[in-house]
Amino acid sequence: MKIDVINTAQEVTSKKVKGKTSVVIDILRATSVMTTAIQNNATQIIPVLTPEDAFQIKSKKGNNTILGGERNAELIEGFDYGNSPLSYTKEVIENKCLIITTTNGTLAIKNAVESDELFIASFLNAQATVNQLINSNDIVLICSGNNGVYTLEDNLCAGFIISLLNAKLENVDLTDSAIASLSLYQSTKTNVVKLASKGYHYNVLKSKQFDDDLTECFTPNKYDVVLKWNGESIIKAV
Repeated sequence: MKIDVINTAQEVTSKKVKGKTSVVIDILRATSVMTTAIQNNATQIIPVLTPEDAFQIKSKKGNNTILGGERNAELIEGFDYGNSPLSYTKEVIENKCLIITTTNGTLAIKNAVESDELFIASFLNAQATVNQLINSNDIVLICSGNNGVYTLEDNLCAGFIISLLNAKLENVDLTDSAIASLSLYQSTKTNVVKLASKGYHYNVLKSKQFDDDLTECFTPNKYDVVLKWNGESIIKAV
């Protein structure tokens, strides 16, 4: 198995993902929201790039949909919910379609759709995702980043996933960027949040009083659920 890490959504190209298994990570907070929504029995998640796209799809799909997402970590006008995983309880999302647009995570997904297989991961479902990946050959972990800039939290999760794969497999071949993510995680694995809390986006959310979200998003292996892109939307992998 060969593992690579891409540091931002903007760096994802067809050439980097074609013929490979990709995993999109956006810890704060898009993939944490998606993991929670599928865990709580959302029927599917449709990632889109703009609020206008979201409104258009909702008008076609009807009332059994939820509009979720953010711009600059704030609720989008006219949307039902923002980008907090704690909003997507079973009472809210069960048997509903989530249409979501975020600043970074949905862009990373859209840029990676030419992958052979495409999964969505967070700390919340890292081990479940790893269990799905063990038979893959070339894996690309895509850190969504923040507006084209490297983020600590996404790379810490990439390193966590690599460490879990290393524990299950022999002969794992890491690129330099994968080695860097693994080393970052190993340097602080007993207290990941301590390092993540120094990051820019963590502190943006803290300043907006999303403390409960921050706690939730760094909870490892809370859910035994795998999220997969099926060519049209994100669903629970069978």
